[in-house]
Amino acid sequence: MWKLNAAICDDEEFYRNEVVNLLSTYANEMGYDLETDVWENGSSMVEAMKESGKEYDVIFLDVEMPGISGMDAANELRRIGQNTSICFVTAHIGYAYEAYRVDAIAYITKPIKYVDMKKIMEKVEMYSHYRRDKEDAEKRYLNITSDRANVIIDLNKVVYIEKRRNQCVFHCTDREQICYDSLRNIHKKLDPDIFLYIHQGYIASFPHIKEVLPDRVCFGSGMQAPLSRRHYASLRKRHLDKVNRLIMESTQGTEPWKIQKA
Repeated sequence: MWKLNAAICDDEEFYRNEVVNLLSTYANEMGYDLETDVWENGSSMVEAMKESGKEYDVIFLDVEMPGISGMDAANELRRIGQNTSICFVTAHIGYAYEAYRVDAIAYITKPIKYVDMKKIMEKVEMYSHYRRDKEDAEKRYLNITSDRANVIIDLNKVVYIEKRRNQCVFHCTDREQICYDSLRNIHKKLDPDIFLYIHQGYIASFPHIKEVLPDRVCFGSGMQAPLSRRHYASLRKRHLDKVNRLIMESTQGTEPWKIQKA
């Protein structure tokens, strides 16, 4: 079970409790063990973290608080080497640029919706895995540049990648993400046993392939990508081998009906 360590700093008790409750709901949904530390001002939080040296997966910071502001607290945390994910929670929208300067992963306005919390926590998990086990994370995640910002892609969620002029579009199970890089450069960073060229302008994630047709690959949920004649025979053979292996495993040693190769 993954242990999620979170810190919340807000001078208003209502909003501190709101974040704690949303995190608890998320942790219960995902089956995580949650531990939260709560402060009502930035000075106390910074001093406590300096003294303990404790690293958090995420810190939720109010911007406007008595004493030092949330921005000042974030700058001090970065100065002392805290590389944790920071999310600013505020009633105002005028601090977004400053949030970018301290490399915050999110900037959201109160009241927080649960759907926003889930999106934030998905980012938090990716960044936390990077920090905890970089070697393993580099196999699962890909760091790309999108709209002048660094974005981490969960490769397990990538269905296929499409070339569009000078861009690459990652078609994922939950969203699309545009990257300003060539398809060739992207492919060099991927596991070639998992991500396969299926067309001059398309790379597919083999585990997501549901059906291989002469002119296209089907991934399920209505997602399709074109398949070139050059790649058809080898991809169909590999796909059918996988299907037959799964059938054999499901029958636990009994003689399966084998799918015939075209």
